[in-house]
Amino acid sequence: MKIDGNELCRKDLELNREGKPEEGLKYKMEFLKQVKESGMDHCNCPEACQHHGNCYECVIIHRSHRDHLPYCMWDILNEKLSGVSQLTEGSLLNYTKEEEFT
Repeated sequence: MKIDGNELCRKDLELNREGKPEEGLKYKMEFLKQVKESGMDHCNCPEACQHHGNCYECVIIHRSHRDHLPYCMWDILNEKLSGVSQLTEGSLLNYTKEEEFT
């Protein structure tokens, strides 16, 4: 079962953007049903912590300590930051704190 970029969720998002949230909800619920019925461990975190696979606990803990994002969110954030970085010709890769205000 594919989680990242799932077609059912993409359809849900598309319908929401078109102002059809009721129609989109059907796709979202079908996606969640399929995830649950698959019985697979969809957690891609390499750490074997006691919260592995329990998204609710993991996200709550990460939100509470505000130190870093859950591993499963890194790819999403990196993808978004890469797009923003391209606005300045990818110079974010070369950015250091020493250059911040010079």
